[in-house]
Order: sequence, then C-alpha cells, then structure tokens
Amino acid sequence: MVGSFRQHGNPAPYGDDVSGFYGVGGPVARPVVALASVAGVLTIDLSRGELFTLTLTENITSIIITGGPGAGFGYSFLLWITQHASIAKTVAFPAAFDWDGGAADTVSSQVGAVDLLAVSTRNGTAWDATLSKGRA
Repeated sequence: MVGSFRQHGNPAPYGDDVSGFYGVGGPVARPVVALASVAGVLTIDLSRGELFTLTLTENITSIIITGGPGAGFGYSFLLWITQHASIAKTVAFPAAFDWDGGAADTVSSQVGAVDLLAVSTRNGTAWDATLSKGRA
C-alpha cells in the first residue's frame, strides 16, 4: 500500500504525510534524524522520530531524552554513534538505562567506528539499552 497513513488516527511524529512509504502490510520507512551535541549534552527529542545518528565531536557528559510518550506507554529508538575521525570521544549514558550485566557499556574507541544503541521502554520510565559495537 502506497500513500499516506496514520497510526491509531494520530499523525506520525514527523508529519502527517508520508507519501510513497508503505503502511499496513508492508515495510514502513522512517526518516533518520541527525543529532549534534552542545557543550557535552546530547538531547534526543523523540517527537522528531525514532531513528537517529550522531557523529562524536566532543565527549558526551549528559544525555537528555525528551518528547517521549510518557508513563504507561512503550517506545523504542535507535541511535547510530560514529566515533570521532581522529581522537576517540566518550559517552556517559543515563543512569536510567538498564544494561545487561547491570553496568553501562562504552562506545568503541577506534576512530571512525560505528556503534548502534538500541533503547526501549515498556512503561515510559525505565529504559532497556543495548550497544552493538563495530558496525560499518
């Protein structure tokens, strides 16, 4: 099916018209939003979408997640993190992220490496996080 669609009667978070994208019964294409940090702070505004990219230009000391569905709703997002091209940078993940093994993971230190952060919540308050390292 090609044309516009709405989920549950509400516009998609990135606009109502997604002409040319598949809806029910087929793949759904989503825009990928490029993010940038400011003074070590990365803001991920979930009202802009669910697929994000970030190229590290500085150490990230804080991540703020805004625009989410709120308590009682599930949501997921993906963030592809590309390491700086010449000097490795670090990312401090939020304490609200629950990691396998209980400890926060670290981004790859190899320059130019691409890691994929997958984050999901089933209630809008607790976040499960997984970091897949060394993606191309």
